[in-house]
Amino acid sequence: MPMKLHYNYKDVFRAARLGFSAKKIWVQFLGLLIGTAVYSIFTYLGLILSGYTIKEVWTKFHYIPIPFEESFTVYGWIFLGIGLFLFVVINLIFGVAVSKITYEQLKGDDFYEVKKALSFAFKEGRAVYLAPIVLIILVAIILLGGVIIGLLGKIPWFGELVLLLLSIPSLFACAFIVYLFFAFVVAMYLSAAIVATTASDTFDTLFEVFSTLNDQNWRFIGYEALLYGVKFIAFSIFAWAIGRTLWIIHTVLGASWLMGAKYQAIEKGALHYFTYSSSFYFLDPYLSFLKLSAILEVPPDMPTMPLPSAILAFIFGILFYFVVFTVLSFWGAMHWAGNTLIFVTLEKKKDDIDLLEITEEEELTGGGVTAPTEQIEEEKAAGEETKGDVEGEREEGEKEGEG
Repeated sequence: MPMKLHYNYKDVFRAARLGFSAKKIWVQFLGLLIGTAVYSIFTYLGLILSGYTIKEVWTKFHYIPIPFEESFTVYGWIFLGIGLFLFVVINLIFGVAVSKITYEQLKGDDFYEVKKALSFAFKEGRAVYLAPIVLIILVAIILLGGVIIGLLGKIPWFGELVLLLLSIPSLFACAFIVYLFFAFVVAMYLSAAIVATTASDTFDTLFEVFSTLNDQNWRFIGYEALLYGVKFIAFSIFAWAIGRTLWIIHTVLGASWLMGAKYQAIEKGALHYFTYSSSFYFLDPYLSFLKLSAILEVPPDMPTMPLPSAILAFIFGILFYFVVFTVLSFWGAMHWAGNTLIFVTLEKKKDDIDLLEITEEEELTGGGVTAPTEQIEEEKAAGEETKGDVEGEREEGEKEGEG
C-alpha cells in the first residue's frame, strides 16, 4: 500500500526518517567508496605527472589527496578533472539506486532489494549524468558562438556591423546561458529522482527538469532549503552519536588501568592515516561543537610503537575512514530520499500525476503517460491483422450467400 503523503512541504520532513535506512546508507557508502577510490587514483596520477613523487603525495595526503594548494601541469589538471568527473558520475548513479529504493518504499514495498536497485541504476541511470552533460554542451556551443562573434568583431568596419546586428540575439543568448545554469542546478538535484520514478531517458529527464524549473521554481527552492535544514539537523545528531561512540571506546580502552598509553598510541597512529588539508579548518567550530575536532588533529609523524601495534593502527586507520564514510553516507541517503519526495510532490503539483499509483508496467513505459514506439507499432500491426481477418470472413460470407 502506498505511503500516504501530504504532497506539500510537510513531506520534506520525512527525508531524515527515510534516509535513516541501512540499505540506503549502504548503497550510498558503496558509491562514496568506489567514487573516492577512482578519484584518488586519478588524482595521484595527476600529482605524479605534475612532478610530485608517490612518497611526497602519500606523506601529505595518504589515501585521499585533496590538493587545493598544489600546482599542476596541464596533464595533471586533466587527470584531476577526470577523477572529479568520475567521482560525481559514480555517486549520481548510486544516487539513482537510493532514489529507487525510496520510491519503491513510498509505493509500499519496504523490502525492495539492493541488488535490484543497483541493477536498475546501472541499466537505466545514464540519463542522470547525460542530462547535465547535454546542458553543459549547449552552454559551450553558445559560448563558442560568442567567441566567433568576438573574432569577427576584430575586423575593421565589418566587425562593428556584425556586433550591431547580433547585439540583441547575443543578449538573449547570454540570458539563455543563465537559464541553462539554473536548469543544470535542478538537473543535479532531481535527475536521480526523475530516473528512479519514471525510468526516463535523457530527453524525458530534461523535459521534467525544464518543466520543474518553469512551473515549480519557487517550490523547488523552498523545498530544497527546507531539506537542507532537515539534513543538517539529522546529520549533526547522527555525527554526534558516532562521535560519542568513539569517545566511549577511547575512554574505556585508553584508561590507565587498561591499555592506557598503548591504545592512545594506536589511536594516534590510526589518525595519522587520515587525509590532511588546511582547507578543512573552516569546519573546526562545527566539529568542535560535535566533539569531533580530533579529525583535524592529524599527527604529522607516525608514533613509535611495536609492529603488532603498528599493524593494528593501520587497520584502525582504514576503519576510521569507513566510519567517516558511513556518516557522510547518511547525508547522501537523506539527500536522495528527500529529493525523491520533492519530485513526487512537484509532479503532483504541476501535472496532477500521482507517481505512487503508477504500476511497474506503466513505469517502464515512461510513467504511464506514453508507451514506447515499439509497443505502439505492435498494437497497430495487431489491429491491422484483426481488421484483415474480419474483412476476409465477411467476404467469404458474402460469397456463400451468393452461392
